[in-house]
Amino acid sequence: MEVGINIKLNTFNGDSKAPEDCDPSENYWLLIGKTGTIVKPKNNRSRVLVKFDDQVSDLGLHCHNEIPNSLFILTSDLELI
Repeated sequence: MEVGINIKLNTFNGDSKAPEDCDPSENYWLLIGKTGTIVKPKNNRSRVLVKFDDQVSDLGLHCHNEIPNSLFILTSDLELI
């Protein structure tokens, strides 16, 4: 997966549902089905930095990366669109 490619999030950390005890500000499973663009290539943990089309913070989620509205996501959680 390369920078500039559009993706859809199918799972988060390999799962389709958040754990029952998940903190609402860390429920990144809310992003499943959302789209975005890869903005940084794969790092050493098989993750790419994805800038989402929807505002991550509007869902009440933490987002602390240098590029606003972006999260490091496992490539196995993504589908190319």
